[in-house]
Amino acid sequence: MTPNSLATPRRGNGAAADLVRVHMRSLLGSAPRLGQGRGLAVIAAAAAAAVAAAACAASCPVPATPAAASATPAVVPAAPAAAATPAAPQPPPPKPPSEAELKQLSHDLLDAYDRGEVAAVEPRLAPEFLHFEGGHGTDRAEELDQLRKRKPGAGFIASRTWEEERVRIAPDTAVFTGKATERQGGNDTKGGYKYVGWYLVEWVRHGDAWQARLWTWQRGGEQSLRDNWNEIFRNGLGFLRQPNRLLVEVVKGRKPGAALDVAMGQGRNALHLAAQGWKVTGVDISDEGIRMAREEAARRKLALEAVNANIDEYDFGKARWDLVTMIYAGDKVAWIEKIKPSLRPGGLFVVEFFAKTGDGDGGFEPGQLAKLFATGFEILKDEVVEDAPDWALDRAKLVRFVAKKR
Repeated sequence: MTPNSLATPRRGNGAAADLVRVHMRSLLGSAPRLGQGRGLAVIAAAAAAAVAAAACAASCPVPATPAAASATPAVVPAAPAAAATPAAPQPPPPKPPSEAELKQLSHDLLDAYDRGEVAAVEPRLAPEFLHFEGGHGTDRAEELDQLRKRKPGAGFIASRTWEEERVRIAPDTAVFTGKATERQGGNDTKGGYKYVGWYLVEWVRHGDAWQARLWTWQRGGEQSLRDNWNEIFRNGLGFLRQPNRLLVEVVKGRKPGAALDVAMGQGRNALHLAAQGWKVTGVDISDEGIRMAREEAARRKLALEAVNANIDEYDFGKARWDLVTMIYAGDKVAWIEKIKPSLRPGGLFVVEFFAKTGDGDGGFEPGQLAKLFATGFEILKDEVVEDAPDWALDRAKLVRFVAKKR
């Protein structure tokens, strides 16, 4: 099982706090001044009262029975403190770039880097910038230093074609991902190298500017897929070594014929069919899986035609097979449409794979395969069960499907 669908170096609040502190200082600083104002008012009132009393004593008759009186000076109320000046409204932060603008920012950064334009690249890299590629990371200073030291005529990317671009935008951060097919420049006489890989550029807002904080690249395309599956089979982990139970049940007692095992992997199902007398062809993108299947077939003295190929490009033929299996081989409808005419009348198509659960993973919808085989086929089995899958998990919802061509 090596589905193509399952899938290296190369080239705001601080201002508000300050306002509060200024306001508190003005209030605290006014208290002594208010105290002094009240004291001076009392002294002034007492002096005025004394002058008035002296004047009165000199010009007014003295009452027969003078009464002792104590004059209470009037207290002059203090002037109210001046109200604090309200803070000027802060301008709203700059709007994040649109999807189209962010794609263009990412393209422009990479193009400027390809051309060796330090002046254009430097302001677009954040202080915390990291370029991680091929298991090695370079920070902003290293990246710019390497760019300055690039010699004229050094290899560079001369053209880049994008597909499957995606953008995710938040108020202060954004992420761009895209698959690029690239051609090397500076080697035109022999033809520049071709690269297919995935870029990820994370952008962050610094003030009014958007700058790249992270840039990564990883290999994509057919070679990446082959490398991934080679590693899985070389490690020998994550999958069942015995033949698939549904397949064993379906072919039990059935007259052998020509069988095709799609995404054969290390050959567990193909070798079971060969041991039952079937004339088996297994096709897989993993050369490591092919090698293991061939060695095991030779050890067990079984006939097996093992084809190392990209299944997207494989010729299934017409009316060629009595049995075609897609056991944990993905959910590519394009393959299924090629398989249907490749079966002979009475031929069987056997599938076991994960059911789609709505969590973003692949798989078949309930009833999806029955609809694809509604014309010209008899549906022998179409069920969704929870069981132990041959790959990846201990328990999962699985689709098991068998159709017979009329």
